[in-house]
Amino acid sequence: VIQIMLGVYHVLMWYFLLLLYMGQIKGVFGTYEPLTYKMGTGLWGLAFIFSGTFTIRAAKVQNNKYLLLCALSLNILCIIVTIIAASLTIVELAHFRSVSYRNYGQAVSN
Repeated sequence: VIQIMLGVYHVLMWYFLLLLYMGQIKGVFGTYEPLTYKMGTGLWGLAFIFSGTFTIRAAKVQNNKYLLLCALSLNILCIIVTIIAASLTIVELAHFRSVSYRNYGQAVSN
């Protein structure tokens, strides 16, 4: 259940980032083009949702090796996705000097 909740959280945070990104006015306050947004890392949360669903289903249905193998494979995929997303976030934070979101309220009101 926690994996499903994390997946939903990631997808909702991607939507929030989409709103912030679309609310920028190009050339007025400067635009920030996030690497994690371009890569769609927020939508990678769907892997968590599928993994959690398969894990719950595999726990309820006993003696189904195919379902267990799918759940295990998706859990391994989630580990890989998490490592890649964390690496992209670290790279983005290390190379970006200033954030234009501090002016987001002003940009929307204009």
